[in-house]
Amino acid sequence: MDRESKKNTVKNLKENFKDSEGVVVTHYLGLNNSELTELRIKVKEVGAKFCVAKNSLIKLASKDTPYEALTEFFKGPTALVFSKDPIAGIKAVKKYSDDNAKLLFIKASLNEKVIDQKEYENLSKLPSLDEIRAKLTAYLIAPHQQLVHILNAAGTELVGTLDNYSKK
Repeated sequence: MDRESKKNTVKNLKENFKDSEGVVVTHYLGLNNSELTELRIKVKEVGAKFCVAKNSLIKLASKDTPYEALTEFFKGPTALVFSKDPIAGIKAVKKYSDDNAKLLFIKASLNEKVIDQKEYENLSKLPSLDEIRAKLTAYLIAPHQQLVHILNAAGTELVGTLDNYSKK
């Protein structure tokens, strides 16, 4: 890798660090190309990015970002998952690592807070941001739907009664 491509890689990584709400550090030792491609697709489906780079370049890129505390964990075959929805990246890694033990969770960070294994397990069980929005919308709409049903009930019963009376 020449100097110019290293600079571009560091620049791209730094942008990913700055644009992300959550970063997951993983080790991918033993994953073949098809498994890595499958993982990339699953991570991309939730709106996150899967990135493999040299540890030295990742360390340079993480400086002066909220994820600088993760520097000590950039050892071995490191891959990063960047996501704007902090829970989405964690859930994608957890789901894939449950199916394939070759992907190992090392650490995660939500902005400046480093997440350990126990918190990672708990966060992976939370609903995604879209699921929370859907539930909240359903809760907000439910009373209005019930009111409409109540207001329509009298008219529906009247029509039913008149229909039965006309059949007699």
